[in-house]
Amino acid sequence: MELKHLTPAAVRIIQTFLTDPTQRFYATELMKAARVGSGSLYPAITRMEKAGWVLSEDEDVDPRKQGRPARRYYSMTGKGVREAHLALVNLSENVRPPASSPGWLLGPTPKGA
Repeated sequence: MELKHLTPAAVRIIQTFLTDPTQRFYATELMKAARVGSGSLYPAITRMEKAGWVLSEDEDVDPRKQGRPARRYYSMTGKGVREAHLALVNLSENVRPPASSPGWLLGPTPKGA
């Protein structure tokens, strides 16, 4: 499966992963780092897992000893790192205004205008 559409939340999640592709995140940690809520995180992570970009694994702890449920950790795959990077490059190319845009000729907006 290929990720065809990247939401703004998915872009922030990918950027977070790509800061250090070897790092594992649990959900709360990833939400804070990417500045997204759970309603955006879980659908994006699910799509990324189905595309083979992200792996998830449960923490190997005894919840009774830890006093909390086991965490689910997420990490990018090698395929995910490559394809996510390319997806961000393509997105950047698609949203960049063309050099011939009249906006380039106007220059910066004066203060107070």
